[in-house]
Parts: sequence; C-alpha cells; structure tokens
Amino acid sequence: MNVVISVIVMCLLLLTAAPASAEWYGDVYAGRSLTLSDDVTVHSPSGLSIYRDTELDQSWIIGGRFGRYLDRVPFLGFGVDLFAFSPTIGPQQLHIDGCVPSGGCSGGQGGTTGRIDVEAIALSLDLMLRLPLLKSETAPWGALQPYITGGVPFFKTTVTPRTTAQFRNQDGDTDYSVGYKAGAGIAFQVAPSLMLFAEYRFTHTEVSVDLRDSALLKQTPLHLNLDSHTAVLGLSARW
Repeated sequence: MNVVISVIVMCLLLLTAAPASAEWYGDVYAGRSLTLSDDVTVHSPSGLSIYRDTELDQSWIIGGRFGRYLDRVPFLGFGVDLFAFSPTIGPQQLHIDGCVPSGGCSGGQGGTTGRIDVEAIALSLDLMLRLPLLKSETAPWGALQPYITGGVPFFKTTVTPRTTAQFRNQDGDTDYSVGYKAGAGIAFQVAPSLMLFAEYRFTHTEVSVDLRDSALLKQTPLHLNLDSHTAVLGLSARW
C-alpha cells in the first residue's frame, strides 16, 4: 500500500506540468471494487473441503498509472498501472462439500467462517487505445477521448485468517500470481494539461496460499479466484 501511495504522490506532482502535449500521461484514481463470489478450496488435515459460493466484501481501490502515447500512432499507448484493493471474506454461513470443520467428510453446513483478510496489490503492463474527439488548438489530441485498455497484472495477494474457527492457529501467507485486466473509459479535458476520466475494468487472478498452523506445524493449502468488477474516477495529467 505504501508503494501505491508513493506513485500517487508522484503523479500529483506531475499535475503541475505546463506543457500542452498529451504524449505522456500520469493518472491517479480511486473507486469501488466488487469481487464475485467463488468456491474456495481448502485442503485441511481432515481432507478436501469446498466452501461453496463464498462471498467477498466490496472494497475501495486506489491506484496510479503512468505511460506514453506513441508519436507516430497517437491513438496507441502503453502504460504501467499500480493499484491495491482488499476483498475481505467476511463472516457468513456456508455449505461445504467434503470435510467440514467438525470432522465429518460428508459435507453439510460449515457454520460461520469468521473473517479472512485478503489484501491484493498489482502492477500491470497496459495497452491503451484511444479515440481523439473534439480536437482544437488547446486540445490537439482531443478534448474528449473514449478509450479501451487491456493489461497483464502481476499480483501480490496476502490471505490472513482473523476470527475463524477452522484456521484459529494459522498464520497468513502471500501468493504471487499473473492475471489479466480489461477495461474501457472516457476522458474529458478540464484544463490545458489535465483530464478527468471514468473507467470500468475487470480483473482476474488465481490465489493459492499455504496457511501454516503455528501450533501443529502443519499447512492448509487454500485456493480461490479473484474476479473483480471495478469502477474508478481519476485525474490525468498530459504533457
């Protein structure tokens, strides 16, 4: 999270840049992320468990993006996007296939899960395609720019049990994975070197961690998918 804040501060400094060219860009943004329910797979000492339709909480997302549109192909650009969000698994009643925490392996109600923190930070290499509209002397690349984007994000995801019965003694673990990102948005010029933008994006990654039992020195592998719909609003400096 500190890395994300540092990038945002850098981009805010870029907002004071005076040049009118929109060749380079630096974005800062914030928004809301909805991560879809997923079946969480747990390989506990008693056997395999599948937590059906586990709900993940909505979370805030913050981020910063920096890149450049090509001189000879001004509608095509590249960027680096750094963002963070926390789709926590909150307390909920679940149906479990396989081994339940009570010890049986015929499935059934698993009781309340407790809280499991999920914190994700990602660095994405992005491709940007924009449509320059409403061109003028003060907006040579267009005062209105619809765009689409796609990227390959590298995720660092930390899963930490907090108040769970099944993972009472387990420590958290961190997973590194590669996912994908796709989105679309629209940017509108509000000053000679500043644009306001709104963007929708979908991101996906798979997370696999080993929750370590600090008392019994055993590991409990856990796997889940993070499929997130996200809406953000931000400012973009152009120079």
